[in-house]
Amino acid sequence: MTRIPARRWGVATAILALGAGAVACSPSPSSDTKSGSKAELVVARTADVDVLDPARATAFATNQTLALVYDQLVDTDASGKLVPGLATKWTVGDDGKSVTFALRTGVKFHHGQAFTSADAKATLDRIRDPKTASVDASYLANVSAVDAPDAHTLKLTLKQPDASLLTALSYTGTSILSAADIKAGTVDKKPDGTGPYQWKTWKQGQQLDLTANKHYWGGAPKNAGVQFRVIPDEASIVSGMKAGSFSLGIVSDPALTKQLTSNKRMKLVANPTLDYHVLQLNGRRGPLKKQAVRQAIGCAVNRKDAIDTVYFGQAKQTGPIVSPAYSYDPLEGLGCTDGDTAAAKKMLAKAGYAKGFHLKTIVMTGQYSTSTNLAQVLQAQLKKVNITLDLDRQQTNVYVPNWSKANFDAAVALNGGSTDPYLQYNRYFTTDGSLKVPAGLADKKLDSLLRQGNATTDEATRKQVFGDLSKQLNIDSPWVWLFRNQTYYLQANNLTGFTATPSDSLENLRVAGLS
Repeated sequence: MTRIPARRWGVATAILALGAGAVACSPSPSSDTKSGSKAELVVARTADVDVLDPARATAFATNQTLALVYDQLVDTDASGKLVPGLATKWTVGDDGKSVTFALRTGVKFHHGQAFTSADAKATLDRIRDPKTASVDASYLANVSAVDAPDAHTLKLTLKQPDASLLTALSYTGTSILSAADIKAGTVDKKPDGTGPYQWKTWKQGQQLDLTANKHYWGGAPKNAGVQFRVIPDEASIVSGMKAGSFSLGIVSDPALTKQLTSNKRMKLVANPTLDYHVLQLNGRRGPLKKQAVRQAIGCAVNRKDAIDTVYFGQAKQTGPIVSPAYSYDPLEGLGCTDGDTAAAKKMLAKAGYAKGFHLKTIVMTGQYSTSTNLAQVLQAQLKKVNITLDLDRQQTNVYVPNWSKANFDAAVALNGGSTDPYLQYNRYFTTDGSLKVPAGLADKKLDSLLRQGNATTDEATRKQVFGDLSKQLNIDSPWVWLFRNQTYYLQANNLTGFTATPSDSLENLRVAGLS
C-alpha cells in the first residue's frame, strides 16, 4: 500500500544481545531549552494525514506527522543505535523473557497531565487488544503481560525472547498515549502526546499546524512550530520553493530536480531510503490463487525498464529484503530473469491462462507523484503476456481502506522498509499478523522463518534464515518486488539543522531553524 514506515530507521538491537540482566541507561536530556529562532517552519508535501491514532496509522504522511507529537519508550540516535526515550533504562531478565523499564520523571502530556507507568501500560494493552485493530499489534505478539508495579516502572513479560521488541518500541505505532485519553475515547480526536510539538489546528487536505512544546523534556524545538501545507502537485512545490514560500519541500519525481541545480533560493538533497515499491497481488482472488500465475507476473515485469522510465535510473532494484545488512539475490526462487516474458508466457499457459485476464489494480494518488507513471509502465509490460491491469486511481483516504480490506486484485504500493527483516514482514506474513489481510497470502513456511529469525541474535543464523525467507517470498510471489528510490528534499538556504534519514522521518525538524 502506501508506505508503512517505522518511526525510525535504526538497526534492530535485540533484547538477547543485551544479555541477561543488561541495562541500557539514559543520556541526560538536553540542557538547551531555548527556542532559538521564533520563526515557524513551513513544509510542503503532496499528502495529508488521514487518521489521528498512531496505533492505526498506515499512511506515510500520518506516521511522519504523529512522530513529531508523540514519544516512545525507546528512541534511536543519529547512527541508528537504540537509546532511551520515555524509558531512561531497561533491564532484561535472566531468561530473556522479561524486560523492566525505568520511566522518565517530570514529563507531561500536552494537555497537562503527568506521564506515569499507567499511561505506558494502558497504551501497550490497547495495542494488544484486538478491538483496537492496531496495525502494529503484531510487534507485541510475544508480550504476554504488561505490569506497572509503581508509577515509574513498567515490566513486560514475554512468551519467548524477542530480538526485535526494543526496535518495535521505537516506532510511531507504539507511541505512548495518555491513559485518560484512552479511557475517554478521545485518542483519534485530538492528538495529545509528550513529544516536541503540540497539535494546534488542522484543515484537512489543506494545512496542519503544530506548535513547539517549550517544556519538552529533551529540549524545546529550535523553532516556533511546523506548518504542513498540502500541495497536490510536486511541480507546484518546486515553484513555491523558488518563490521562497516554503522552508522545506518534499518531492519524489526526479524529473523535477534537474532544473534545480543552479537555483539560489534552495539546495537539493537526494536521500536514499529503505522504502520499497511493489506490485501487491491478492493471492486469494481469481487467477492469482495459483502460484504459477503470480510467479509469471513477477517474471514478466522488467524492473530495470521501470527504473529507467519512471526514475531516470535513480533507483535500485530490490528483492524482498531491503536491509543493507542482509543482501541476497533479488530474484532467487522466482525461476527466471528480470523481464522474462518468454518464461512468463510458459507459466501462464501451463496454469491455463495463456489468453490472459484482467486485474483490478488500485493506485494511490497524492502520496507520491510517480505512482501513476509506474502503474502505466507495469500495465504496458504485463500487456505483453496478455494480463491487463485495470487502473483505479484513488486518493489516500479512499485507497487506504480499500487496501486494508484487500479490496483489490493488485495494488501499486510504496511500503516502508526496515533494517530488520522480521519487523518488515511480521505484520504481513505471520499467522497472527495485524496486516495479514492486505498481504494477500498466508504460508506457514513464511510464518516459521519469521519467528526463527526473531528468536535469535546470532547474526550467522539470522542471515541464513532471512536468506531462506527472501527466497520463499519469491517462490510464493505474493508481491512483485521492484526497487528502492530516493526522496528529494528541497531546503531553503536559510534552513539550518535539518538532516534527512533513510526512513524519511522529519523528527530532525526539532533541531532546525531559520537563519
